[in-house]
Amino acid sequence: MSTRKDKRYDISYKKKENPKQDPYAMLKAPKGPAICRKCLAIYADKRWHFDKVEAPKLAASPRTKKLVCSACQKIRDDYPEGIVTLIWSDLREHDSEIRGLIANVEARAASANPLDRVMKIVRRRKELEIQTTNDRLAQRIGRALVRSYKGKAVYNWAHRDMMVRVRWQGPEGKRGELKKREKVLAG
Repeated sequence: MSTRKDKRYDISYKKKENPKQDPYAMLKAPKGPAICRKCLAIYADKRWHFDKVEAPKLAASPRTKKLVCSACQKIRDDYPEGIVTLIWSDLREHDSEIRGLIANVEARAASANPLDRVMKIVRRRKELEIQTTNDRLAQRIGRALVRSYKGKAVYNWAHRDMMVRVRWQGPEGKRGELKKREKVLAG
């Protein structure tokens, strides 16, 4: 049995190249409380939160540091970390219900972390695209759509898990079956 003295055991394959890092994350936390100029989110005790009572007091105080939170920066720069695409033949009939569902999921996520927000909702012909500031919010919206309307959600992560694309295909119910039958009868 021979051993090679010049070759050493290497575990570098186990290490990640670069862990997930948000380019909009604060590099250095401000001393004392800070407030976002745009959304009035408060940064205190190393976390962001909303407080409708405390926010006007901190905004009026000259000692409070005023900055722009990372969610507002992402919205300004149009930098989504999650994109949810809805494809469904009955999308127009359920538009207001789906928008309400998205608003509820966003409100629930924002109560835990105010940096989880829907940036914009864009309607294309038979699609609805939702852009979010966080990849986890996009995943939550996809799961909520599957729970509420069934259908199928497919999750695709970008390189190094910085962005997720969720593609939700709605269920083809009675209306979809009727269209198929009409094509068969016409053809």
